[in-house]
Amino acid sequence: MLKHKIFTIFFLSLPLLLASYEKAVATEATNTPVVTEIMWEDLIPKEWRPDQTLVDKYNNGEIGDDDPRIIKLKKRFQEMEKLSPLNKKLHGKFIKMPGLVVPVELDGEKVRELLLVPYHGACVHVPPPPANQVVYVKLPDKLARKFEYFETIWVTGLLTVEKTKSKVAEAGYSIKATKVELYE
Repeated sequence: MLKHKIFTIFFLSLPLLLASYEKAVATEATNTPVVTEIMWEDLIPKEWRPDQTLVDKYNNGEIGDDDPRIIKLKKRFQEMEKLSPLNKKLHGKFIKMPGLVVPVELDGEKVRELLLVPYHGACVHVPPPPANQVVYVKLPDKLARKFEYFETIWVTGLLTVEKTKSKVAEAGYSIKATKVELYE
């Protein structure tokens, strides 16, 4: 009976073990980490994300400003903006995400540090987005180059959940970039 239970546990966990092994071998073989593509909403913890159906109905004019659900949602947005909750589950992950460039530190014309923001005009117009919608990006020498304000790019690298203040805005996340590509 005990042998049967051990065999059953082993048999049931075998697919997970194989998947972990294959992932480790793939990472080791290519010497590159597994990269997860994320979007801006992923930076907000799931428990803080609004009901998208409700937002869509509001944006489509199906429900108005006086709807109790919208009043509650607007209060939640104000609270979220003030608290700026961070998605700690992303800490230490290699990610790829799109965004717009706000240069922070320049060496001549080369940008060495930038803020990645979700929309045009962010950080230039007051107030800046909440910290959970601003990502501080540090570029290694080989990736430093001239960027235009609000140029749209993809950034790949190691994401850390940490608040970083700059003269432009506070970021809730940082990326040590390993790759930067134009967003097309």
